[in-house]
Amino acid sequence: MITRSRPAPICRGVLWAVLGLAVSVSAQAQASSADAVEPAPEGATPVQWDQGFAAVSIELLRMGGWDVIVDGDSATARNPDGTVLRVGASSPFALRDDELLQLADAPYRRDGVFFVPIQLLGELAGEPVTLGASGQATLAAAPDAAPDRLVVIDAGHGGRDLGALGYDGVREKDVALALTLELRRALEKRGYVVYLLRETDVFIPVWSRGALATERRLGRPAVFLSIHANSQPGHRQTRGFETYVMAEARTEHERRLAAIENASAPPTVREGSADDSGLSFILGELVNLDHQHWSAHLASLVQEELAAVHPGPNRGVKQAPLAVITNALMPSVLVEIGYLTNAAEEKLLAEPEFHVAAAEALATAVGRFFAGYPPANEPRSVGNPE
Repeated sequence: MITRSRPAPICRGVLWAVLGLAVSVSAQAQASSADAVEPAPEGATPVQWDQGFAAVSIELLRMGGWDVIVDGDSATARNPDGTVLRVGASSPFALRDDELLQLADAPYRRDGVFFVPIQLLGELAGEPVTLGASGQATLAAAPDAAPDRLVVIDAGHGGRDLGALGYDGVREKDVALALTLELRRALEKRGYVVYLLRETDVFIPVWSRGALATERRLGRPAVFLSIHANSQPGHRQTRGFETYVMAEARTEHERRLAAIENASAPPTVREGSADDSGLSFILGELVNLDHQHWSAHLASLVQEELAAVHPGPNRGVKQAPLAVITNALMPSVLVEIGYLTNAAEEKLLAEPEFHVAAAEALATAVGRFFAGYPPANEPRSVGNPE
């Protein structure tokens, strides 16, 4: 059995030393600015905003004893404890040993300096960095009593994006939201921390949803569920439920589903393939890590539990390159709860009683999953979760 352990974070004092150096580097520029802001509070620092987000030079890690090597559009930093950090310009990801980190934005080079988002320093210190209105960066420790199990739920579509439509007018976005609200109730009753990407009829870009889920994790064991309803116009007899994980599509059915759900994603993702270099990178990293493995396990539990309350056929676990769960760096699934183009299932999906039953089933699946899922910051098995 192979185990993995998270490397020790740099200490809080080292992070403050790094931020303090940034103060001395930028103080003169700040003083001469026509738009000078009020003096920074003690322990805070102005940061670079020239790319539209807060960034600092990766060279500042040397203050913490890191050895930093910049080679063209990539940079590698090595900590004395053996931790190796790798980042690349234009890629919103970093590798800390074999752990994939989602960055607030992509690193970049300017005037020979390699800049990384300030959020990365918070990741290395184990404490989030927040920014005030005046552009000052400060540490914001995670809540002392933060529960250690997080479930992020995405109610598919929303706002101007109606999703699938039933022949009697039932809309996918409404079904997804109704079920999501019931699922929150069922999970909170069981003691989980629940975060909804939307709890009203609003539009959220599909590509940003997984990234938003990742931002809420804060090192906790977490799962991401995206709730949807299926459709197949011209095949009104098709019915049942299925759960998707992030991987390349294998069948025409999986490619069709990916095309439908990725309709508002960038064109390279709408194609339903992983030929785009960015998507290929993400798929490769998910294979190397255990997220994809655990996602498949979660999907199988979802299917098992829904089978007890859903009258339609169990259509099984499927896979496709779905934009909505691409950037969620945690076990993630997309649940297709039924077919709105089937008359019987359209009626079923509009019933509040079914929303309650399906939510309880999904909450039970999540509970079964967490019973075997290793906590964050502890050794993880890459073997069979069962």
